[in-house]
Amino acid sequence: MTVPAQQIIEQADQSLQAGRYHELVPLYEQLEFQVSAIEIDVIPLNTIYEPLLASYLIAHDLYSARTLVHRVPEEIKKQAAQLATLIQIMEMMRQWERQNGNLKDIYALLHQSRWDSALAPLIAVLQDSIQDRELDILAKAYTSLPVQLAASRIWLHEDTAAEQLVATRGWRYDASTGLLYPKAPAPTPNRPIGLKEVGQLADVVAHLEVKQEAS
Repeated sequence: MTVPAQQIIEQADQSLQAGRYHELVPLYEQLEFQVSAIEIDVIPLNTIYEPLLASYLIAHDLYSARTLVHRVPEEIKKQAAQLATLIQIMEMMRQWERQNGNLKDIYALLHQSRWDSALAPLIAVLQDSIQDRELDILAKAYTSLPVQLAASRIWLHEDTAAEQLVATRGWRYDASTGLLYPKAPAPTPNRPIGLKEVGQLADVVAHLEVKQEAS
């Protein structure tokens, strides 16, 4: 039994508002399948691709993000400004993953770009997730580090960085030395991909290929 597209959108909105971000990817994947193969063009595809890509980036699933970008029709990439910006952010995150990118450039693009009211909450979560991932990297790499270094890596003001990291991350701060002592991050399990999702993805790709051949 399929779930109507509008109901999936409402479920995704509820998950976002409740902070259940791990539910976003499977919901938006289901929505893409629903609109691509069943309720054809009931809503513009870019309004699905944008939150789905943002959800992949929040989960730091760059492989799935690239796979999605490859199957997005070129005309949609050219017409949807927000989607184009998200693709640019994805490429910057890939560079950052290879330790050749600049995190500040990603923050700057996220802040400077215009996001509509539907996508803005996801962008805020994306920014937090990038910051959290960088802090996890710092916590694994350092037993202690200067507050200036931590602030520069996550684009925080030095005056408030220590207080914020102590409050939100459980780090310790020694004001006499100016050093932060990170708390080890908790392990985050990878999201398993089920056979149903693989089958749905294959159906979506096949439908889009037929649609592009017909156009």
